[in-house]
Amino acid sequence: MTSRDRLIVALDASSLSDALATARALRGLVKTVKVGSALFTACGPAAVQRLRALGFQVMLDLKFFDIPNTVEQSCRAAVHHRVSMLTVHASGHPDMLRAAVLGVRTEARRRGIPRPLVLGVTVLTSVGHGRSSGVVSDVLRLAQAAWRVGCDGVVASAHEVAALRRRFGRRLRIVCPGIRLGQTSGDGQRRVATPREAVAAGADFLVVGRPITTAYNPRTVVHTLLRDMEAVDAC
Repeated sequence: MTSRDRLIVALDASSLSDALATARALRGLVKTVKVGSALFTACGPAAVQRLRALGFQVMLDLKFFDIPNTVEQSCRAAVHHRVSMLTVHASGHPDMLRAAVLGVRTEARRRGIPRPLVLGVTVLTSVGHGRSSGVVSDVLRLAQAAWRVGCDGVVASAHEVAALRRRFGRRLRIVCPGIRLGQTSGDGQRRVATPREAVAAGADFLVVGRPITTAYNPRTVVHTLLRDMEAVDAC
């Protein structure tokens, strides 16, 4: 997997025009973008459709958390939009997680299209500080619940990746938000890491938002992030 394959740009805008402007600036350099609750609530499925029309794969990060039937129907709808990944809260009941997996697999098979990865969100990066043993324990417990019902991977900070790899090996894909070029963050993120640290720990995908989307030149920032990730492979 190349660094370009690993990088996911979070388009956490509330305006479709702003999100599309950033996406267009990154065409040919980034393969996957993330649509979260802010953009989806403001613009609806059109955000996914327009970004896919530009050639991007889309991670739909709505963190579904509801009764099993509602989550299953939501996941079926996400398959209809042809997203490449979607998120559910791993802290939901196993029946809810199982319903998400069932909805994705059944709908993709019915439509004859590739199914998106189902990712269980463990502990948000705004919770805890550094490598807290309590947070690591919670992440491992939630990852175990997600793995048991067939989720493809989990969302966790880079601080827990090594522990996840020791427990699950390569059986789970790991997506890491809270990625910064430095070890500081003023946007509510607490458990942050650099791209190099996350990749070295064993992350499959890295989600980066504001450092790119608020930059004067987003492409320059992306090039810097990619170089930092590639430095691991060069070692």
